[in-house]
Amino acid sequence: MRGPRLSRRAAALAPSSTAAVARKAKALAASGVDVVDLGLGEPDFSTPDFVSRAGIAAIEAGRTRYTDVAGEPALRDAIAEKYRRQHGVAITRENVLVTAGAKQAVFNACQVLFEDGDEVALFCPYWVSFPEMVRLSGASPLLVPSEIETHWKPIASDLAERATPRTRGVVLNSPNNPTGSVVDREELQGVVEWCAARDACLIFDETYDRFLYDGRPHVSAAALWDEHGDRMVITGAASKTWAMTGWRLGWAIASREIVNAMASYQSHSTSNASSISQSAALAALTDPVRTDEVVAEMLGEYARRRETMIAGLRAIPGIRCLAPEGAFYAFADVSELYGSREVAGSADFCERLLVETGVAAVPGDAFGADDCVRLSFATSLRAIEEALRRIAAWVAAPVRSS
Repeated sequence: MRGPRLSRRAAALAPSSTAAVARKAKALAASGVDVVDLGLGEPDFSTPDFVSRAGIAAIEAGRTRYTDVAGEPALRDAIAEKYRRQHGVAITRENVLVTAGAKQAVFNACQVLFEDGDEVALFCPYWVSFPEMVRLSGASPLLVPSEIETHWKPIASDLAERATPRTRGVVLNSPNNPTGSVVDREELQGVVEWCAARDACLIFDETYDRFLYDGRPHVSAAALWDEHGDRMVITGAASKTWAMTGWRLGWAIASREIVNAMASYQSHSTSNASSISQSAALAALTDPVRTDEVVAEMLGEYARRRETMIAGLRAIPGIRCLAPEGAFYAFADVSELYGSREVAGSADFCERLLVETGVAAVPGDAFGADDCVRLSFATSLRAIEEALRRIAAWVAAPVRSS
């Protein structure tokens, strides 16, 4: 019997490579293989106790019913206050939509801003889901490459050169997943001004805004809000800052018109984000002192792991890797090894690496950069050191002929 006919949208979707790597790694581990998983980007820290207790208290108090689709007013106020406190901008709850993670915020924004025939520019390497979100809106991704030689930085003039009259938006993620690159302030200004001049909109995702190294400040599109707030959607999440990935709680900051449109769209898809997660996020956002303590502890540990990861990768012949400025990923150029290892590209490289060494990494072609692989250091130092030992031994070993 034939199965049901899938829609063109569903048939054209590329599966998430990060999720696929996680499934393969778990399957191998279940079969008894000793797997070191550097694939999925998820903090290995627990949700802070004061945040978890707020979620438990919400359950015990019976706050388990529907909320306003756009989010509880107190939480929207707290998110607005975060941006007023950090960036000095006049944002109110009417500019805030609470979502089931930053992923839903970006998805909703694409749905209400873009349509068939539009193009949406993505600086490459991009986060794996951005192209699919754009395609699901009916628009087409327009790739704007960045280079390892310029530290993977988005360049506004590159956008201007590649854009066409159909380019109606830009999606930019900083600190970047997968490269860890942080957009320069003047380049972000240039991108926003280009959007304003072209009647386009910037979706700026800053999920990793608290995780930057070497004292580097976060460069946020919110700093340009007062002049260009009608041309941007800023998305963020509790997932990384408070190690709340499973709680699925994010947000979007935008003009009232865009927030209202996104809320209407959300009302017909998921409705409100979890009421329990909203209570936990409210506790997190309204206690900046404890939040700073939690972030400082995580960032200090990530910095130590980053140092070990980058030094270890650079010591392996044939691998080039920059020290990421933010987030918790190493994006390594391994293309010099393709010929010697007899692999066809990053997907084949990662498949062989997993099967032959038990180290899970994500192929760079999922991010638009087939020369590279992404390795997460959101895991223990012991795991990172073991993975580096296995990779180095694998690269040094002679290739066995089939």
